[in-house]
Amino acid sequence: MRLRQIALVAHDLAKNADDLTAVLGLSVGYRDPEVGKYGLHNIVAPIGSDFLEIVSPTVDGTSAGRYLARRGGDGGYMVILQGPDAAADRRRLEAMGVRVVEKIDRPVYVASHFHPADTGGILLSVDSVPGGD
Repeated sequence: MRLRQIALVAHDLAKNADDLTAVLGLSVGYRDPEVGKYGLHNIVAPIGSDFLEIVSPTVDGTSAGRYLARRGGDGGYMVILQGPDAAADRRRLEAMGVRVVEKIDRPVYVASHFHPADTGGILLSVDSVPGGD
């Protein structure tokens, strides 16, 4: 298993994206429209074969918005790990009592998001790409 992505959460996506890319010399590689279903918008910046993401709420009542309020401002939000079999990892973690808050089971992508209260305060995702690297 390896670290694939770190996601930050911020009130002001544009300002934080500008600061991040300027300070670290990165470019925005992608804006994922799929995060809209969670009431968010984002930027994803590649760093070698890994990614740094910033998400920001677009509507009230999102988990990201509640997290921003609890922590009192911008900061770390999610860690995404990639391994060979995310479905097996999901079963193993569920057996340990770690709650799954999101399951993605597609032929070419499997992922599980685990509840922050069960993972040390951070939203954890364990992903795999069956048949891929």
